[in-house]
Amino acid sequence: MSLPVPRTIRARVLLGSILSILALVAAIALAVPTIARDHELDVTGARLATDASVIADLSRDAFRRGDADALDALAHRIAGSGGIRVTLIATDGTVLGESDEDRRLMENHATRPEVIPALEGHEGRAVRHSATVDRDLLYVAEPAKDGDRVIGVARVALPLTAVNALAGRLAATLVAGAIGAALLALLLSWVVTRAITRPIEQIAETAEREGPAGIGDVRGPEEVQRLASTLRRAGSAIREEHQAAQTERDHLAALIDELADAIFIADEDGRVELANAAARRFAGDDAVGRRLVEVVREHEALDAIAGARAERHERVAVIERTDPRRFVRVVARVLSDGRLLVVVQDLTNLRRLETMRSEFVANVSHELRRPISSLKAMAETLEEGAVDDRAAARDFVGRMHREIDGLAQLVNELLSLTRIESGTEPLSLARLSPAELLAECARRMGPLAARADIALLVEPTDARDVLADADRVEQVLANLVHNAVKFTPARGTVRLSASEADGAVVFSVSDTGAGIEAADLDRIFERFYKADRARSGEGTGLGLAIAKHIVQAHGGHIEAESAGAGRGATFRFSLPRA
Repeated sequence: MSLPVPRTIRARVLLGSILSILALVAAIALAVPTIARDHELDVTGARLATDASVIADLSRDAFRRGDADALDALAHRIAGSGGIRVTLIATDGTVLGESDEDRRLMENHATRPEVIPALEGHEGRAVRHSATVDRDLLYVAEPAKDGDRVIGVARVALPLTAVNALAGRLAATLVAGAIGAALLALLLSWVVTRAITRPIEQIAETAEREGPAGIGDVRGPEEVQRLASTLRRAGSAIREEHQAAQTERDHLAALIDELADAIFIADEDGRVELANAAARRFAGDDAVGRRLVEVVREHEALDAIAGARAERHERVAVIERTDPRRFVRVVARVLSDGRLLVVVQDLTNLRRLETMRSEFVANVSHELRRPISSLKAMAETLEEGAVDDRAAARDFVGRMHREIDGLAQLVNELLSLTRIESGTEPLSLARLSPAELLAECARRMGPLAARADIALLVEPTDARDVLADADRVEQVLANLVHNAVKFTPARGTVRLSASEADGAVVFSVSDTGAGIEAADLDRIFERFYKADRARSGEGTGLGLAIAKHIVQAHGGHIEAESAGAGRGATFRFSLPRA
């Protein structure tokens, strides 16, 4: 089983230092005893050699005489004072003096390894076991010379126990010194390691707390400073990229939130994770977190969602309902990460606009077909001979003029409506009195009402001035009064009034005429739109549409109100106060 490796640089460096120091101390501990012993053998051997030389000098005379007793006494005397074994040997190997044993009982020493070099005139050394004293001894032998002639050998010996004791003390001192040096080295290693790793730790702590961009100036080795600088630059780059990505996400989220289509993103379990503003309006503010089957309840949409999940490609469902009128398109698509994108498009207004366009074309065609057909019929009648009948010809020409005037009015009203809708026809705004506007309208439209036997009444008002274009406001009032008179039976009443409400002046035209069906109220201001009751009446069907756009161009609002067929109608529009 492998030992766990430390995870930090400091621990690894300290562990490496400790192991290295332990290995060094172990090597020293193994080598020092041998080195110390060899050293002590050299030192002690040199001392013993000196002692042997001195003893050889002291014993020279006794060797010349061959006085064994004197030599034996000298050996005892020197050994007693020096604490060593002294042996004096003749050139033939006979022991003449011995400090520790009886010389007469000792063997011939001519073959001893330390004696042989001495008999040849050189120093001899040997470490061996002494059979005489039964101990390991260090022997040093020096020749005793008479001139150049060797006349004897002076040998000294010291038990190795003494040498080993000295070597042990020396080894202990050296090992203790090595251990102390190792501890000091370990301390220095810790200090150096901390000096290197502490800045790195500070960098890591700052990066974890504030991110790489928050790393400031770091004190430490050049490599650590370069690392901090690199991380700082990388952090700044990452922060800029993150900010750019966040800005892009915010822009995208804002764009998605502003889309008119409802957008849902659901996880693989069908639970909504994201819903834009349109989706929240469609399904409620609590749409996020709910399941799609709770949000989108139409079976066509659910089938499309299930199909998109099963087939892994886009599915589209079209939902059309009549009560209320609604037209919805649902698109379901599985995203690359497995989530589901559902887009709900409410096309009701678009479909309504398409319907209005179709009806507009039909209405224009209808309005043009009648006068054109009439003109064609009268022209053909004139060609067939009616032109020779002066009375009939004048009648046909008069009718043709009226049809042409009607066509001109239709074209002018269409052009006027287009300019008002596009905003290309400027308004001449001025301070106008509501009372004077109503009075002028009654003066102009009075004869029309009188011919129809309709009472045109103006209610007194103290409403303050409005800021409006006089000609345009008079056109709106004239269109509304004209419609009221046209659809009010004889002896009916049309009433004009004005009052202030919410910072604006509200003008009102009420009649006691045919009224308007509820189904027609929402479309009464469309171009060419005519209720069934008006199909037989005169007019282009553009008057109310023009009135609506004039009022809207002033920043106002127009509406119609009726209790139903035969119960009259009231038209109201508002203009801003001056």
